[in-house]
Amino acid sequence: MKRLRNIIQAALIQAICLILMLWLYSCSEKKSRRILIKPQAITKEKQIDEAQLIVPSEKTGIVDSFFTAISANNAFNGAVLVTVDDKIIYKKAFGYANFNTKDTLTENSIFQLASVSKQFTAVSIMMLKEQGLLSYNDLVSRFFPDFPYKGITVKMLLSHRSGLPNYMYFCDEFYQNKNIPLTNSGMLDLMIKNKPPEYFPPDKKFNYCNTNYCLLAAIVEKVSKMSFASFVSKNIFKPIGMHYSFIGNQDSAKYAQYVAAGHDEQNKPIKWDYMDGILGDKGVFSCVNDLNKWNMALYSGKIIKESTLADAMKPANADMIGSRNYGYGWRIKFLADKTPLFYHGGWWKGYNTYFMRNPKDHSAIIILSNKVNWSFNSITSFIPRFYNQKPSKEIETI
Repeated sequence: MKRLRNIIQAALIQAICLILMLWLYSCSEKKSRRILIKPQAITKEKQIDEAQLIVPSEKTGIVDSFFTAISANNAFNGAVLVTVDDKIIYKKAFGYANFNTKDTLTENSIFQLASVSKQFTAVSIMMLKEQGLLSYNDLVSRFFPDFPYKGITVKMLLSHRSGLPNYMYFCDEFYQNKNIPLTNSGMLDLMIKNKPPEYFPPDKKFNYCNTNYCLLAAIVEKVSKMSFASFVSKNIFKPIGMHYSFIGNQDSAKYAQYVAAGHDEQNKPIKWDYMDGILGDKGVFSCVNDLNKWNMALYSGKIIKESTLADAMKPANADMIGSRNYGYGWRIKFLADKTPLFYHGGWWKGYNTYFMRNPKDHSAIIILSNKVNWSFNSITSFIPRFYNQKPSKEIETI
């Protein structure tokens, strides 16, 4: 009996040892497999992370000292991202996304871009032009036969030379049910029905007017047979990977919790009204990280050809005097050494925004704010210093 018990114990010990060996081998093999598949599994995520890495330069301190100082003086509440040579040298958020709840801003906080939205409208038109679906010389009446203004082309809309009245004034007069958001087609109907007077004949001079870009968005819808929001999402946001960007209002975001509220001078949220339904001149929501992706995509030729973009960056207004001009969706200004900068600013419902790109050194300055700041123009006063240039005497234009 004792001998049998010893045999059983020995067998059990052998079995346990065998099981232990198999378990260790299995763990080792799994560990080996994990090591083998890990690089392939995280390649895409790693690329995204590396694209957002901050690589400090000698210019980082210039930006940080400026924004830290104005933030400390309650002169800035927002997010900033700056690049040089396609590398992020500075990225930081200051202040609150909502002053009531004291939620703080982050680099993924979403802001209404206001007139910075116009470059997305312009590029949408450029894409349709590349596809042969429209021409810059097409009359607006080609798309809307009842359009009551004669001789106005797509190019005039892009470069603000149409002479059309500002919809923000005539809609206030003619639109009755202000509890319902007005759409681009509704705005167009008001123009057709009431024909508010032109400011001046077509192509006579430059006059910045939001109506131009609302009509361009309506043309995108007419030609593409898609809503403007869907067209931009399908052809721009998704291909670039702008996952935190959308068009509409602050309640229509997949990431609604990231949307920073626009505030007035007393830090009170500003209410939305019927004009928020009109898109093209405004209406894009995005964050500094996504706008950096947009900036990089414009260099890649992935969205539109370099030659098409180059045409849009040419001064389109010979009558504009000084170092500033306007192309298609971008303002243009020249530094003291004649280096051109392409930029746009915006203001709407408590949001102040600024997006500037310099192809010479592949630098960009992205500033998004969600608090009314009537001295916002002075925020860009550090740009000449950033480029080691003499400051311009001309007043900055947002």
